[in-house]
Amino acid sequence: MEDFVPKALESKRDIFLATKMPFVHIDPFETNEFLSPWTSKYLGTPYLPKEAQYPYTTDGKSLAFLAQINFSEIPKLEGYPTSGILQFFISDNDLYGLEFSAPYDPSEQFRLQQQQNKFRVVYYPEVIEDLSFLTDSFDFLPEFEFLPVYKQCRLEFSLREELVGINDYRFAKLFGENFYPLSEDEEPENDMDDQVIFSSGNKIGGYADFTQQDIRFLAPSEENWLLLLQISDAKNADIMWGDGGIGNFFIEEKALEARDFSRVLYNWDCG
Repeated sequence: MEDFVPKALESKRDIFLATKMPFVHIDPFETNEFLSPWTSKYLGTPYLPKEAQYPYTTDGKSLAFLAQINFSEIPKLEGYPTSGILQFFISDNDLYGLEFSAPYDPSEQFRLQQQQNKFRVVYYPEVIEDLSFLTDSFDFLPEFEFLPVYKQCRLEFSLREELVGINDYRFAKLFGENFYPLSEDEEPENDMDDQVIFSSGNKIGGYADFTQQDIRFLAPSEENWLLLLQISDAKNADIMWGDGGIGNFFIEEKALEARDFSRVLYNWDCG
């Protein structure tokens, strides 16, 4: 199937088509079935060896388990692990653990959103598939109220390719920040389907989508932040970040190469 090129980009077709990038598409499916502790999932119970510490904030509050990816279950994606389990935890509050500076300072917000206090990313390079060595009860946790995913989901993965979307910061670098002409109601002129490509969906790698602005615009220019996980609405799962928003986790390329998940950038926004 020929790649779709928006009409506004026809004159820059070759540049646009050169942005093609592989990513792992995620299909979440709500389920009540038992999912093993080492299975990729949204919600449910996390993989936790008995000698490991469950994540808490610095003031002792339990973080809520959001997602885990078992890399042995996903298609191979260059630069990303091929084994091990990566987990994502966020705070149980109406901001889902996102930090904001006051008064508003964009560079300070970027710095705060890297501090893993009200969220946490945990990586287990070796996976134990013996239930006797794993935590089997999470009764010590409270009942969490503020989560963007409403029910446990099993995850299916497929390797795909995509072209740069309008909301990813790399689009503006290639084609300019105000490439698409806007009308008075702030919608692109002409048919949206003929004008814009979005990088939406649940995914690992590839291009990111936002309802506001790509947070990586605030990163130092020498840093290359890659998409570690994007969670958004889905056909077979009830997922909602605020009012139709999107959640993203990013990691520097050099940190990903070193399998160092201590410096991850977390962001979500909504319309």
